[in-house]
Amino acid sequence: DYTQSISSLIMIIQSGRRVNLRLRYEVFIHKVDQLSEEEKIDAQRDIHNQVRDHFTDLNNGTDSWPLISFGSSLNSQSVLINFHLTSIFDHSIFEAFSKVIQKLSPQFNYLEDLLNYLISASNMEQAFLFDIQTKISIATDSSPTDIQMYEVCCNMIDLQINMSQIYGRSNDNVFEAIDDNINNESLVNGIHESMNSYSSSSLSTTPVRTSCSSITETRNEPTSDVFDSMSSSVIKLTSGRALYLKEINNHLALICILHEKALTKQAIIEYNVNQLKSSILDLFCFTNQTSTSLVV
Repeated sequence: DYTQSISSLIMIIQSGRRVNLRLRYEVFIHKVDQLSEEEKIDAQRDIHNQVRDHFTDLNNGTDSWPLISFGSSLNSQSVLINFHLTSIFDHSIFEAFSKVIQKLSPQFNYLEDLLNYLISASNMEQAFLFDIQTKISIATDSSPTDIQMYEVCCNMIDLQINMSQIYGRSNDNVFEAIDDNINNESLVNGIHESMNSYSSSSLSTTPVRTSCSSITETRNEPTSDVFDSMSSSVIKLTSGRALYLKEINNHLALICILHEKALTKQAIIEYNVNQLKSSILDLFCFTNQTSTSLVV
């Protein structure tokens, strides 16, 4: 019985609409693991209809429920709401949080374009940019997400973490390797190159290293012991597909889904992924510099 939960949701929406009519609401319908697929859909439809009917009655029978994106012209009476079916026994909760985070991320459109370039140039099926600690995908390409492949990618991160506990290095060694790698790249690429040369067409961008390394891989924040600047992994699946993992920094990892035969051109894939990595790091540095200048 979710009657009380619906009443609480309606109260939250009413309070939010008094502050801002353009607020978007993300509702997690949790603990649905014991329901069949048909029962899940029925429960979601029932909750949707009850909330919709409530706000329709408040507006004298006028439907105030169009699900309109932020970029569209908004009716002042619109209620922007999405429902997510989640469970703690699978990765649906991670997928739902990923969708919410992607809507909130100001860099998402740029990251999506970069990942689209990558899969097009490298003959891949899909690419995810994961937060290592939470297994939330902060960005993906524009193709539809397969929840089963999302779960496989999460399992790959878990596997890397478990393996690192056996074969991994201590944090001190990881930091030394990061510093050595940054110093070597600085000699090759020129540390004084300007961030203004950043371009969103990532696969032809020359890697740039600036003092922003302290932003993307800060030592003041908890970091993963799993990934350093050389971390990568390939896992071949029985379905003829393969997973390719590459670290971006101590917090982020790229996981790509591709056909096993595409690995015959692994050198091209690694080159494109390295260009993507540089562009992502430059993007976050550029965003942080812009935010800092606005605050100052």
